[in-house]
Amino acid sequence: MLFSVIAFVMTLSFRQFQNVPVGPEFFPRYLAAGLFICCLVLFLQQFRYRDARPAPVISPRDKGIQRLLKGGAIVLVYALLWEVLGFIIVTPLAVFALMFLLGMRKYPVMIIFSLAAMLVVFSAFRFLLGVDMPLGFFDGLL
Repeated sequence: MLFSVIAFVMTLSFRQFQNVPVGPEFFPRYLAAGLFICCLVLFLQQFRYRDARPAPVISPRDKGIQRLLKGGAIVLVYALLWEVLGFIIVTPLAVFALMFLLGMRKYPVMIIFSLAAMLVVFSAFRFLLGVDMPLGFFDGLL
């Protein structure tokens, strides 16, 4: 709760822009407020459910935690290779790896979905929003 209050107070010092309805403080301020509300709910729940079973222990031996760490590793490798190989190559590989991690084993469907997701996201950012995506090897072609 203290962290959320500090984060909220820090957003008060963000620079305000003229004629901009949503400034750089908008998203962090609401995240901090939401974090405070969630912490408050958890704090109040401890008094209501005092006799409930103890909270589970987080262990690296737990299969769910292992899956979480593997997913985080996939996202980290994706971020590291984003600029080097480009969005077009890295994104389908990351989506495929995450689907595999989550237990999907229909490989043709996984390949089609990975490529379709890349094309939809790339098209939305490149052509609708005008955001240049890192292209890696395809830099001079597209």
